[in-house]
Order: sequence, then C-alpha cells, then structure tokens
Amino acid sequence: MTLPSAKPAILSLQFYAYPDAIGGAWKYTHEVNRRLVERGWPVHLITCKPDGSFKDTETIDGVTFHRLSATDARQFFRLGRRVNRAIKRIDEETRIGLVHVHNPLIGYLGLKNSLLDDAIKVIHIHSLWQDEERINRLGPEVLPGMFSPTWWRLQAIRYMEWCEFRRADSCLFLSEYMRQSFLDYFPFKKPRLRVIPGGVDIEHFRPLAPDQSAESLRDRLSLPVDQPVLLTVRRMEARMGLDRLIDAMKIVKDRKPEQPFKLIMIGKGSLREELIKRAQDLGLGESVLFPGEVSDDDLKAYYQMANVFILPTVELEGFGLSTVEALACGLPAIGTQVGGTVEILKPLDERLLFSGTSAECMAQRIEVFLEDPEPFRKLKPACRELVESRYGWEQVVDRIEEEFRLLLKR
Repeated sequence: MTLPSAKPAILSLQFYAYPDAIGGAWKYTHEVNRRLVERGWPVHLITCKPDGSFKDTETIDGVTFHRLSATDARQFFRLGRRVNRAIKRIDEETRIGLVHVHNPLIGYLGLKNSLLDDAIKVIHIHSLWQDEERINRLGPEVLPGMFSPTWWRLQAIRYMEWCEFRRADSCLFLSEYMRQSFLDYFPFKKPRLRVIPGGVDIEHFRPLAPDQSAESLRDRLSLPVDQPVLLTVRRMEARMGLDRLIDAMKIVKDRKPEQPFKLIMIGKGSLREELIKRAQDLGLGESVLFPGEVSDDDLKAYYQMANVFILPTVELEGFGLSTVEALACGLPAIGTQVGGTVEILKPLDERLLFSGTSAECMAQRIEVFLEDPEPFRKLKPACRELVESRYGWEQVVDRIEEEFRLLLKR
C-alpha cells in the first residue's frame, strides 16, 4: 500500500482534556496532539466539558476540540449518542484515517461506530479503567466481594475494555509496568503492544538559569528561604497516597520537633478538603500548604525552588508525569516502588525509592534527606540528563508517529 502525500486526520478520544481540566493523562493527550498538528497531522479531539462554560467547538494549539455536554458525560447512553453524532460531523468534514484512544469509556463508545471501521485504531493505555474504578470506590489495596454491586460493575468495565482492545491495531503503554498489568488481565497475542513513555517539555521545565536564585522564587511564592521545601504535585484521589505522606510528616515532626519544613501539595481532587483537615488535625496546618492548581509558569517555579519532590503513590502509577517534570528542573524525586516510578527513578539512584508505601517507610527516607540533603543535591545534574536522554516530547512523539506510519503502511 502506498501512503497518500497528505496525512490522514486523527480522531483523538479523551474524557476530559487539557487545558479544560488539569491532570497527567489529559495534559499528555494535549501535548501529543499539538505536536502531531505541528508535524502536519490534522487532529480532531472528542472530549467532555468539565462544566457548561466551555464552547462546543474550538481550536486550541491547532487541535480542533469537539466538546460534549457536561450533563451527557454523566449518563452512559446519552454520552454514547453524543459521541456518535460528533464522529458523524467530523466524518462529513474530513476522512478519519486513524483513531487515537486515550480514555476507555469514550474509546468503547466511539469504536463501535461503523464510520470508523476502516480507520487504524491505536489505544493509548494510561491505566486500566477497572483498577481506577476499584480504587475510587473501595480505596487502594482493597478488592471487592464476589458478586457485590462493585464486583458486577468492574466486570462490566472489564468487558468494555476487552471489546475496545480487541478492535485495536496497536496498544501503547507509558511503562513496562502498564504493559505487564494489561497482559495479566488480557493475555492477547495481538494487537501490537509497545511501550512509549510519557514526555516533558524540556524547554519549559528546566533548572534555574544562572541569573536566577531559589531564594527569589521563594520570595515570589511567599515561602521561607531558610527551611527545606518538599513538593508533591498530584490529583488528590485515594491512590495517590497523599494521606500517608501527611502522616509521614507528622512522624517526622514528632521525632524531630526542632526540624522546620514546608510540604507543598499542589493539585485538586475529591479528597482535597479532607487532606487539608487531616493536616490541621495533626498540627501541621502551618507546615503543609495547599496552593490548589497553579499555572505552568508557577509550577516550574515550585519545581525550581524546592529541595526534593515526593511521589507517595500507593497503587497504580502508570507513569508519573509530575516526577519527570521535577527531574527536568533538576529536582531530585523520592517515590514509592509502585508502577512506572521504579522505571524512572531506579536508573538514577536506588536511594530515591521508598522501601514501602506506609507512612513509616516514607518518614524514614524523608528523615534521611532532612538529615543530609547533600547526596540528593549532587543528583541534580543527573536528573536533568536522564530526562534529556529519554523523556523529551520530541523523542516521544517521534516514536508515536513512527508507530502510526507503520500501521498506515499495512
């Protein structure tokens, strides 16, 4: 088969999208889409409105957004009808040559549409939907009772994921951990299974320039210049382990009451108010700060002025975009040995991995850092070098584009 000179249109499917909403998978989708547009691929994105304030159709960074009603997003059958109508409108405008799925629900609903039968189908697996749903409903490291309502719900989700994957020509994973998790559930011999890691904008997220200082950034962010600053950037949901991190800082404070510190927890989510209350109840109200969501420029400033980044995930870390952003800024990261975090941090130094996911395990490693931060500081150049060698967006999109070209040549 000879490829046409013009690149076919890509239909991207994602539940929410950056910059409408903030989240690692949503940001990943946008970064890939806009770079594909820069390389000449027309990209149409079907996504849901977080609320009613967004336009139905809009072009952002060259990507055409087709937004579905926030009300429809919460009703399965209505959402399916809206997805099909959006696909029909796009099909009337252009030939969809490739479908790039980033969300299993929108993917399941969209791939059933006969208008996409001849299109190449690529599933980008950020995490397994059934695992996300189990954790959101029951909490991390908890399994549902057999034949309970949650068990039946998870079976339905697994069926939808199975249907989606069976239609795929290729599945892309952000880590080897995610590929192995997929094979544990779905031991398919096909489609193609490839690991392509997440990426980071290495021009934006970079260490301090020679004419900048961490002290000036701390002044700008109203933070003390004479205390160690620990930073985490997370959606505030159960699997992220933020409650255990707060408990760990309480352990540190009780053991070393003379040791001042600031823990900055950036992000929002369903547990934010609960986490704020937890910190206050433990007497950490002045030590643990919650700025909420911040701009990319402020996020870079937080990475650049902090002393260490903490990733306390307790289950299901498909990659860890914020970890790579921190490393790109030369900020050493300490993370739990969960999912893709091990693949990122172990090549740097095994001391960057907590021995377990409990608050006590986190406290022990954080105490090591607070007592002697110099070995961690010496890792700053290696952090940046690792990201430049593996995780720049251009390298990542090169590999995604290569996969698209191979599939389209079939």
